[in-house]
Amino acid sequence: MLNTDVRPTRDGLLLQSDQIAELFGLPTAPRGQRYAVIDGMPVLLDENDYTSLLLVNELAQVTQVDPLTTIAPTAALNQTELQRFYRLPPLTPGENYAVLNGQIVRLSDSQYETLQLIRIARAIL
Repeated sequence: MLNTDVRPTRDGLLLQSDQIAELFGLPTAPRGQRYAVIDGMPVLLDENDYTSLLLVNELAQVTQVDPLTTIAPTAALNQTELQRFYRLPPLTPGENYAVLNGQIVRLSDSQYETLQLIRIARAIL
């Protein structure tokens, strides 16, 4: 996990925990936990994991798509499908796309691996 002594400057996620619960038909997150969506999968995070997710999001580069294009936060697409579906530019070696709470982000390999570890460790479905 990331060093959680460093704090994110803001909560830049588009979807809030209650919106995710409604979207996936989930119960309200327990006290001290929050939902997030990583690559189409809802995850239940404690405060430390949520802070790590915010730090990954802060380090990521949000990829611009056509303003009329709606990003489907529940779609689980691989790299090729993301590029084709959203007409994204090719990646350079060592980069990956991910959908993080309704935004397409470009991440380094290590950031992407951290994001996937959070998703796998905390997936609820």
